[in-house]
This record gives sequence, C-alpha cells and structure tokens, in this order.
Amino acid sequence: MRAMLRFVGMLGAGMLALAAVEAGAQAYPSKPIRMIVPQGAGGSTDIVARVIAQKLGEALGQQVVVENRPGAGGIIGVDAAAKAAPDGYTILFGSSTTVAANVSLYSKVPFDPVKDFAPLAMAAAASFVFVVNPSLPVNNMKELIALAKAKPGQLNYGSGTSSAQICTEMLKSLAGVNIAMVPYKSSPQSLSDLMAGQLQVVCEPLTTAVPNAKAGKLRILAVTSPKRTSFAPDYPTVVEAGVPGFEYVAWVGFFAPAGTPKDITARLSAEILKVLKQPDTVEKIKAVGFEPVPAGAEEFAVAHKAEIARLAKVIKEAGIKIE
Repeated sequence: MRAMLRFVGMLGAGMLALAAVEAGAQAYPSKPIRMIVPQGAGGSTDIVARVIAQKLGEALGQQVVVENRPGAGGIIGVDAAAKAAPDGYTILFGSSTTVAANVSLYSKVPFDPVKDFAPLAMAAAASFVFVVNPSLPVNNMKELIALAKAKPGQLNYGSGTSSAQICTEMLKSLAGVNIAMVPYKSSPQSLSDLMAGQLQVVCEPLTTAVPNAKAGKLRILAVTSPKRTSFAPDYPTVVEAGVPGFEYVAWVGFFAPAGTPKDITARLSAEILKVLKQPDTVEKIKAVGFEPVPAGAEEFAVAHKAEIARLAKVIKEAGIKIE
C-alpha cells in the first residue's frame, strides 16, 4: 500500500511539474521583449522598427522595447543580439547590410549571420536612387554613364554608408565606368557635399532624396530597384537606363538568437507577419519609403542565405573592403 501511495504521489508530482512547464510555455512572453536595431535612432529603418515594435507588443501583451545599438557598420548591435540569451526576449531587426553584406565587407566579424541566428520574418525593403548635383550636365542615367566614360576617374561619388558604396560599385562594375570614391562617416555628410557641388554622384535612400529633389537641391536619375517603386513611380530604374542585371534593394527583417525554442520563434514569426499585413502598418511603412514584403521564417532563411552569397560576389568583384 505504501509503495502504491508513493507511486501515486510521484505521479501527481510529475503531472504538476508537467502542468507547470506547459503553463510557463503558454505564459510567453511574461516580460518585455528587447528589439535590437543596429542603427541610430531617427532614421527610416528605426522608424519602421518602432512601428512594428508597438504593434507586436500589443499582439503579444508585452511591451517590445527598441534598443538602438549603432556602431561599426551595425556589427556592434548584431553581435549583441547573437550573444543574447536564446529565450525569446531578444530579437534583432537586421538588414541586408548588417546580417549579409558585412561578413564580406569586413575582414572579420564576431558572429556568423547564419549559424548564430534563427530567421523569423522578412519585413520590408527600401530602394535607393542615384542623385547628382543639378549643375552636373546630365538629366538621366544614360547621360551620367556617358559622361563617366568620357571622363574616367574624374567624377566623384560619396560613400557615407556601406549601402551607398555597394550600390555605386555595382553600377561601376556593370556599366563599365570609373567613378572615384570619397569616403564619409555618414550619409547626411555626403549628401550635404553633393548639394554643395563638392561631389557629382551619390546613391541615396529614396526617402531622403525625394524631398531634396523637390526643393531643387539635387536631381534624381534612377531608382535601384528592379521595378519602379510606388513611393516615387515617375523615376525610371537603372535597368531601364540600359544597365541590365542591376538591382540593389536594402531589406530589413527579424531574427532571434540561434537556439531560441521553436515554439517561441514560431509564435514570434506568426505575430510579426500578422502585424505586417495590417493596413495601418502598411501605410506607416510606406510613408517612410519602404515597401512591405512580409515573408515567413523558411522563405526568409532562403532569401537571407542567397543575399549573403550574392553580395559576397559583388563585393569581391568590386574589390570593396572596410577595415
């Protein structure tokens, strides 16, 4: 009888423990979630992150706190996310630069963008545009390419971000032109010098280029996306200008540290996709020049690996390196 009672007691204790585990799993999240954004506050990427963070927090019943961790081209923030506890309380808002291009741009990074992360969902993509100072005697991309070929090495382009450098080096490679790079610490600095006439070309995010173009401070020649963007449909693509194969679009998406429980990553992925499809979320994302491109974890994982390989080839062929 005593043996039976002990068995019943152990069984009861086991069931209680199992129930506690299940209750704990169902309780996720039980505290605020940290969303690391490896860029500074106030930019278009940060704005998109905060729009989604607010909505995601409402869906999960816990606050999602955006933590800006800029520095070293985004490496500092991405590394912090990679080393975070894989418990579902830290997610990364990475980009095609910070979790794809950087492993080829820098001689060494402290993380593996594939092994150290579990993709959750792709969120949005942004196009860039090639802009020139209005005094430059070119009105479209074909004329810029012709001028660059007529004056090899005499035109300068500003590079305030990795994206600006990759974008222009791709153009140089595919169009067969020689345009000299002038490095800058930030995109606003290069854009300021372009408008002052100290540079001839900059590959700039569409969102900041359009207002300055409307003010007559610069001239937009072409967008870098494979198709015209709904944000500014009047501008032709670089492909339309006669450079086949050219495409540069910067995407952003969500990752969790590798090892995060699959039930948690599945929940986060599902909730993020729901948020991205809400009409007001779509409008807010479009308002800052991004196009929503929601994709689930599996599709995003494939796209992520493909982007790493594609950008590695571009960067190698162009000889781009940041030390």
